[in-house]
Amino acid sequence: MPDWITLIKPLPRAGENVIILRRDSRLAFDIILAAKFDGIKVPATASVMNYADTTSKNLLEFRIHVYGATTKTLYESACASCQRREGKRRGIPGLIDFKTGSDMIEPNDGKIRVEFVFCCYPKDHRVGDMEYL
Repeated sequence: MPDWITLIKPLPRAGENVIILRRDSRLAFDIILAAKFDGIKVPATASVMNYADTTSKNLLEFRIHVYGATTKTLYESACASCQRREGKRRGIPGLIDFKTGSDMIEPNDGKIRVEFVFCCYPKDHRVGDMEYL
């Protein structure tokens, strides 16, 4: 990983570089931005409740592209089964749900903490992947 991004949780097991996830496990990264940015804008998801006034703000657009580790398939949404399960609670879910109060995250002590969960496991798509990249 580059120096300006740090995985905070979950941490891989000692001596490994693969993390084990559950749908309810939050991933957290600390990001150090260049001084020219006022923060990060994340996509609106089910848990992002408010839209910030971004007028005259210089924001970095944050996107996550998820691929299957075996097939290299790009995953952009949760499988149909997980959409039905998650949709009962939160409307139409995507593959990733950002956990923040607003779609704009501002720095705190020079760092921006981005937290999210995966709403679906790679095996749920039934195309041969057991892990995400």
